[in-house]
Amino acid sequence: MKILIDNASSHTAKLTKNFLDVEGLGLLPHQPFSPDLAPCDFWLFPKLKIYPQGNDFNTLRALGAGLYHYFKSIPGEEYRNLFYKWVERLKLCVSAGGDYFE
Repeated sequence: MKILIDNASSHTAKLTKNFLDVEGLGLLPHQPFSPDLAPCDFWLFPKLKIYPQGNDFNTLRALGAGLYHYFKSIPGEEYRNLFYKWVERLKLCVSAGGDYFE
């Protein structure tokens, strides 16, 4: 299994690297930042903005539990489609020479 992480200090810390090595998780090289290429920006964050609307959360724990159940309820097929959509976006970026694309 491979995992994609960015260069945040928490992701590049020795403790994190040791954990990934022990668990046998390989790393995918991270592309330069672009909201068009970051799955969090084009898939996750829009869902995070929509979910809490119309719901009343009294505590952070309640919000966290609600989000956990929300993301667990998303069918695996949607997560697979996200991966394929990400790959297509990466290909568009390469074909555009790294320039902006739609």
